[in-house]
Amino acid sequence: MKIAVSTLAFIGIPIQDVVELATNNSFQIEFSSGLPYMENMEAIYLSSGIERLPHNYFPAPKEPFVLNLASTDREIREKSIEHCKRGLELAAASRSPFFAAHAGFCIDPKPEELGRKLKQDREFNRSTNKEIFIESIRKVLDYSNILNMPFLIENNVVAAMNLREDGRNPLLCADPDEILETVNIIKDENFGILLDTAHLKVSAGTLSFDADEAVLRLKAVIRGLHHSDNEGVLDTNDRLTNQYWFLKHMRFFREAQHVLEIKRLNIDEILEHFDLLKNAAGVN
Repeated sequence: MKIAVSTLAFIGIPIQDVVELATNNSFQIEFSSGLPYMENMEAIYLSSGIERLPHNYFPAPKEPFVLNLASTDREIREKSIEHCKRGLELAAASRSPFFAAHAGFCIDPKPEELGRKLKQDREFNRSTNKEIFIESIRKVLDYSNILNMPFLIENNVVAAMNLREDGRNPLLCADPDEILETVNIIKDENFGILLDTAHLKVSAGTLSFDADEAVLRLKAVIRGLHHSDNEGVLDTNDRLTNQYWFLKHMRFFREAQHVLEIKRLNIDEILEHFDLLKNAAGVN
C-alpha cells in the first residue's frame, strides 16, 4: 500500500534536506502547496531520485495567486489551468500516480486569506462558477489524456466561518452530492477524486451531512486520500490516533495512493502512522 508523506510534515526544513531524509528512509514524498517559491524548485523535484508526486499549488510561482479553476476572472482561471497542466507534466516526468488540485471557489480569495475567514464582499452566481469549473476541468483533462496522467480534484473544506450570512457555501465540491455530480458530468477515465478526510470531517459538520455515508457513496471515484485529523471545526492537520474516524474505511482503499498531510512529524512518528493505516487496511 503506497503511503506518501506531505512536505507539510517537514515545515522549516530545507527541501534539499527533505529529499535526503526521504532517500535515506525510502519515503515517498508529496511536494505540496506549502513550499515557498524557489527559482530552482522544479529542478530539485525533477532531479531527486525518490518516489514523489506534485500536489496542487506546487511549485509555487514567483507571483502568488490562488489557484481557482472556477474563477470568473479570466486571468486567474487561465493561470490556474496552465498551472495544472504543468503539474501534470511534472507528475508524468516523475511517474507519479496522478496530479491533483483543489476544487474551485465561487469567490477569488487572496493568498493570505487561505486557512482563515475568507473575505466575501462580492456577489456570485453558483451555477455560473460550476459551469466555469467544469469547462476548466475539461481543458486540463484534454492535456491529461495526451500525457495519460490522471487529474484529480480534492474536496474543499467548508468551515462555518466561511458560510455567507445567508447560509450559502462559496466553495465547490465540499459535499458528496456536488462531488458526484461533477464526476458524472465529466465522465472521463482520467478523472477522479483525491479525498481529504480532514476536509470531509469539517465540511460534514458545517453542511450537515454524514461523513461515513459520504465515503461509502464516493468510494468508487476515490483514487487518492489525504490523511490528517481535527476536532471537526477547522482543518488543523493534526496527528492520527486509534480513534481516527476514517480507519474503518481503510479496507476499501488498499489500492489507492495515500498521503500523510500532518504538520511536523519525525521519522518514528511517520513510521507509526504508516503502521496505523496499514493495520487498519489489513496490509502487513
